[in-house]
Amino acid sequence: MRQRGCVFVLASAILLIVLSFPLAAKTLNESAIFLEHTDHGLQIVEQDGLPHGGISGPIDDPAVVWHCYFEDPIYTTTANTINGYVFAGTYLNAPMEAQLFAPGGGGSPAWGYSGTEFFVDAGDAAFTLAAVDDNGAGVDVCKWTGPGTGAPDWTKSFPGYGVTSYGPFAVSDDGSTIAAIAGPAGGDAHLLLFDADSSEPLIDYEATGLGFPRYVKINADGRFTAFIALATLVIFDRDSLAVRSQISMGFSNSALDISGDGSIIAYGWPTLQVREWNGSSYQSLWTYNPGGGYYVGNIAISNDGSTLVSCWYLLTFNTMKVVVHDIGSSTPLWIYDYPVSSGNYQEDPMDVDITSNGQYFIVGSLGDDANINPEVHIFQRDSTPHIYYTVDMPGSVFSVDITNDGSYATAAGKHIHANAMGRGGDVVLINTDITGIGHTQSLEQLGDAITLNVYPNPFSTLTKVSFGIGQSAERIELKIYDASGRLVRDFFQTTAYCLLPTAVCWDGTDGSSRELPSGVYFLRLDAGEQTVTRRVIKVR
Repeated sequence: MRQRGCVFVLASAILLIVLSFPLAAKTLNESAIFLEHTDHGLQIVEQDGLPHGGISGPIDDPAVVWHCYFEDPIYTTTANTINGYVFAGTYLNAPMEAQLFAPGGGGSPAWGYSGTEFFVDAGDAAFTLAAVDDNGAGVDVCKWTGPGTGAPDWTKSFPGYGVTSYGPFAVSDDGSTIAAIAGPAGGDAHLLLFDADSSEPLIDYEATGLGFPRYVKINADGRFTAFIALATLVIFDRDSLAVRSQISMGFSNSALDISGDGSIIAYGWPTLQVREWNGSSYQSLWTYNPGGGYYVGNIAISNDGSTLVSCWYLLTFNTMKVVVHDIGSSTPLWIYDYPVSSGNYQEDPMDVDITSNGQYFIVGSLGDDANINPEVHIFQRDSTPHIYYTVDMPGSVFSVDITNDGSYATAAGKHIHANAMGRGGDVVLINTDITGIGHTQSLEQLGDAITLNVYPNPFSTLTKVSFGIGQSAERIELKIYDASGRLVRDFFQTTAYCLLPTAVCWDGTDGSSRELPSGVYFLRLDAGEQTVTRRVIKVR
């Protein structure tokens, strides 16, 4: 019998009800499950963990549409697809499944397909769902046309193959093409490339002599697939079923992405390398290194090729940084440094994804065991670091995804910190409230939209609350609540009309100028019949 607890949270509403979950007894011989940088790449590692005194409860966040917690399995990957559906994969403990979640399903899977160790992906513009399952005797590639009933359209088995690293699977945004990177034990990488409509692979391409499989990414229409075989980057052309380019990187890594049209690739470890197709080869466009002993862990390039986001970590794993580039310049638009914490295996960037136009992106991390920094950050591309939203997950995040238009995001991982003993997994659907409004649009173009943004977030001494109201409103209120729902600060209530963006500053005090403790707070803006809520974190 499955043991799970699920929470349904309406966007723009604050839950005041505390729910509890059935929790199995934890034994001291249980292991920690985390992602480790090894000589064989970024791998899921099991070892003795740190002592852990308890498990966090449900996620109480106004942007989380639903939250599903399973007591035993751990989530490896998650992906958004059309109409707010989420596809996710679990492993390690039952139920080991590929699972589909409906946006109105309250966090209970619409169906689950059983296997052993699933890595999943889904089309952004088509209801193509696909997964690779490493069952120990080989790998199975499965494809569904959603939403379906859980029975795959087709399954193809590759006996003797295995998945040896994280990030081994990808589906093109248009849903036409499926790519898996796997190989026999001790053997070279194989690219398994499929047309979504057929179980017979277009090709099982062996990267002879290049080494074990590492990572794979695919461009928007599925024509170009980039994958890493040990320390070599290979770009494969679906149309010609041949290698387009092959680049010796000089090191093994798992930081890789390709632009929507396949013209730009980026990869790296000690240094970020960006290359552009010139008609015959990928030539160096620029390189970047932030200094200070940082290594690049993840990369995302927007489909339109305008924006590149890189996430960097230290070998001490006590902080990380996010760097945003305009693709045409090696000079960053901005750099955001996460607050430094203490402990083991924390603030290691696990995944990043970006909208098609590069205006918003999501970063997921292991988080810190002191829980100072939220594990999910959604950033807005701007001239300065702009945290659009955060979600504080119960444990560590292994996988994130955001839709091409930015309307929804998802995150998944382990229920407690990746380096702590225990088990269990979480997956969430996040309603971002992103409308796709450009920065240069006028108030007339904004129509009835109201906006509420907070920066910096998290903050320690002062944060700026910016808001705008695109319509006449007879009543305007801006209030702050603590995590229990108690009103701690009432900025104003007015009957004046407000048509222009404005701002206030908050110093972390209540209405009597008393300093409030560190923690999670909620800003709520009411304008007429419209309400928007933002989460803000106060740290010391």
